[in-house]
Amino acid sequence: MPPGKAKDEVAILLSVVEIGPYKIEPWSFGRFKKVYPALIGIIPALKNLGLTSENAQEVLLERGLEIVGAILPAFAALIAATLDIPEEEVDEMDFGQAAAIGLTIISQNIERIKNSLPLIMGQIKAVIRAT
Repeated sequence: MPPGKAKDEVAILLSVVEIGPYKIEPWSFGRFKKVYPALIGIIPALKNLGLTSENAQEVLLERGLEIVGAILPAFAALIAATLDIPEEEVDEMDFGQAAAIGLTIISQNIERIKNSLPLIMGQIKAVIRAT
């Protein structure tokens, strides 16, 4: 086994979070492609709330419910795409469980979200200009 491989596997195992029957892992590239449409509705709200990779943990703890409210229209889609489950299953979750899962997803993937911000904001601006 290459020396770096064991370290990478440990990092992946440590980043897996289990909430109820769900295992939440940081997005792979393929998962990011599935989640991306939901991010279009989430990124501007997170940006407006001042969430960055540097302050993500603090802001998520302090303003978690506010964040859930701000991104609520796209929240179920984000959770469903990340967990690869139907949105109907997300809709049936206990609110606390859904909030915990969604905030965990954002926390685990804040760097990916931050890095996609210019692309998403550019697409939103293009749509606005076209209308």
